[in-house]
Amino acid sequence: MNLIAGVLFSALYFGGISINKYVLSVLGFKYPTIFQGWQTLAGLIIYKLLNVFNKPSYPITPVDRAGFISIIPGLLFYTTSLVSNSKALAELPVCIYIAVQNILPAGVFLFDRIYPNRPPTPPLQGICSILTVVTGVGLVVGETSLDFQESGYFWLLIGVMCNGACVLHARIADARFSSWDRLYYSSVFSVIVLAPASLYLEEAFQALQFRHDRQELFLTGCVFSAIFTAAINLYSVVLKEDEYFGLLQNLASAG
Repeated sequence: MNLIAGVLFSALYFGGISINKYVLSVLGFKYPTIFQGWQTLAGLIIYKLLNVFNKPSYPITPVDRAGFISIIPGLLFYTTSLVSNSKALAELPVCIYIAVQNILPAGVFLFDRIYPNRPPTPPLQGICSILTVVTGVGLVVGETSLDFQESGYFWLLIGVMCNGACVLHARIADARFSSWDRLYYSSVFSVIVLAPASLYLEEAFQALQFRHDRQELFLTGCVFSAIFTAAINLYSVVLKEDEYFGLLQNLASAG
């Protein structure tokens, strides 16, 4: 893993969050099932095109009944985290959002260092990871109040927990499914779930009434948000093949 990979991951990660924040907060499009449904649908189309035109590099493992039962908890965690993180990002500053999200990669990095036969951790990396976890937890604890469940911190905490559950579940799920397979099937599952959910929650009807003074900015933001989200997901799949991806992700999130 080199510095260029870390910088590229950081740029994609921060760029995606910034565009999503712009659409959700500045433009005021606060309909997470619609917004995330659009992103996952656009991503799914991109993933399918990659599979069709470059199948040797992007093969999809067929899923049977046993495989589906094995991966479905991860699919549920993934979809829940999408909606929760979207609601949190709409309410909270980007710096707070990133700081709390850092708890997961930093925590996973520290957790993995506990195992025997692992390369020794440089003191600076260990200290930075500990500070990241303490800072993120402190931000959440400091905002607990009577209306905590109505705040963006609540949704952010739910998102981090679901992301963590998804990461840990991937380690015990059916080994036939690679990170690429899980990304593809998670996108399929999210599209299937979020479409009827948007109707049940009536967000689909509310979104039809949404109009912004600069409609072209809204449409452009939605397109770029989908592109950045698909790009960061694909690049994450590549980086997960590296043993020290957790460290790189922590560095990128902190950026």
